[in-house]
Amino acid sequence: MTVTTLKQALAAPRAALPGSAASQDVRAAALAELGATGLPTPRREDWRYTDLKSLVDVELDFAPDRPDRAALDAAARALAEHGVPADAARLVFVDGHLAPELGTLGPTSGIEVRDLDDYWLQPETARRLRVSTAAHPLAALNTAYAQSGAWLRVAEGARIAGELRLVLVASGAPRRVAQPKIVVEIDRGAEITIVQHVVDAADTDGWLNVVTEVALAEDSRLSLYRLQEHRFRHAHTSLLAVELAARATASLGLFDLGGRLVRNDIDVKLREPGAALELYGLLLAGEGQHVDDHTRIDHIAPDTRSNEAFRGVIGRRGRGVFNGKVVVHRGAHGIDARQTSDNLLLSDQGEIDTKPELEIYSDDVKCSHGSTVGELDAEHLFYIRSRGVDEAHAREILTTAFATTVLERIAAPHVRASVADKVGARLRTLAEVSR
Repeated sequence: MTVTTLKQALAAPRAALPGSAASQDVRAAALAELGATGLPTPRREDWRYTDLKSLVDVELDFAPDRPDRAALDAAARALAEHGVPADAARLVFVDGHLAPELGTLGPTSGIEVRDLDDYWLQPETARRLRVSTAAHPLAALNTAYAQSGAWLRVAEGARIAGELRLVLVASGAPRRVAQPKIVVEIDRGAEITIVQHVVDAADTDGWLNVVTEVALAEDSRLSLYRLQEHRFRHAHTSLLAVELAARATASLGLFDLGGRLVRNDIDVKLREPGAALELYGLLLAGEGQHVDDHTRIDHIAPDTRSNEAFRGVIGRRGRGVFNGKVVVHRGAHGIDARQTSDNLLLSDQGEIDTKPELEIYSDDVKCSHGSTVGELDAEHLFYIRSRGVDEAHAREILTTAFATTVLERIAAPHVRASVADKVGARLRTLAEVSR
């Protein structure tokens, strides 16, 4: 284990970076770009509500060793504890390393899984996505230090039955920074459902910094659900970058239940006519938790659609952040973009900062955005209590109903049921400590 601080990791020489020779040029370039750009601070508008200070001077292992038998056993227990189906097609990452021993994907028809080094060997013009270091500096940190990952390709016209699960597990070993990189390419006319599940085997001071890049070709379809269930000492930063070609559709559902310091960036580009996006999420934050969701949707082509809806439930001494930006580029006529952010405070000691934004550089568009922040309605509480329901249960009913509006968007019934159970349990805990 090589322990260092984040500042020292940024100044590491090329020889200290992990990975094979195939990736060294890409890694070194990413680290150099990050060094020039600098780590994000609250002085940057996109980071004004989230401070990484608690991670900067702490000694951490940015290149943890492959998991040993004890770590794999701990991860296996965590999978069972969190209800990850044993018979589902899945890839499991433990402390940032792909763990084939825990995977059950096998030779699934229509899905090709390749090593991330194969992706690095592609010329930049052939790699589908190029994430901006200036916009996403922690993605550059991931590029420099990612030790493992996967490059998934869904074959043209393939219709993948069931869900593919990508499970990211922290083994419980302290001070480890897991930085897997996942690339998904969905070829023309293909369809797939992906569940990305984040769990911890123990409550330790770890950090997950994950990047997921998805490219959808013409007429392809993606449903992606991300469920983040960190324990409450873990830090979590992520980037989900998605690009859509002509008539491609993506439905992205994001649910944050745990974590101490959480920052999620979602960057979606609708590049060609007919592309459509549904983006929705639920963030829950209680005592000592900070959860920040930053989204950006670029309507680059005409005749594209996006519908974005996020909800936050904030308990006592919790803090939530939502910043959603929709950009309509010049020439993107005939687009339809909708955005809402609704938030519920369970305590006068909770905080939510919400900032929906529209930037429109084209005519003939339909765009709307809105934001609400409030507490449980006193009249609704009185009505339920008048039916013989005690106050605690009445509050639980209304809070669950508020969250269910988002959960109902999950198309896969058993995924929806599982997420609803976990959200319900977390909401009950938030309500109890917020009284």
